[in-house]
Amino acid sequence: MLNLTIKPGEFFMIGDEIRVVFVGGTANNAKIMIDAPRTFNIVRGKVLERNAREQGEEVPQRFYPEKSISAERMHRFIEKQRKVGNNEMLT
Repeated sequence: MLNLTIKPGEFFMIGDEIRVVFVGGTANNAKIMIDAPRTFNIVRGKVLERNAREQGEEVPQRFYPEKSISAERMHRFIEKQRKVGNNEMLT
């Protein structure tokens, strides 16, 4: 699974035809826009789960995020990235 961190206004591509744009959001919600050909069926997970339950089918497995890392470890990682970025600017 790919885990991305992007800023509002940035986007990523899925293949050559699907563009997913991060529009913004809050701590618990993300607003995205999906630009894809009409031949692709784009459905919310909640709708798939509801339809599966109504039809007596197995409910698709939900995504569970990776375990979180400690604040100290995150701080060390950020500092390391800053040092790498500063070194790249010097070359």
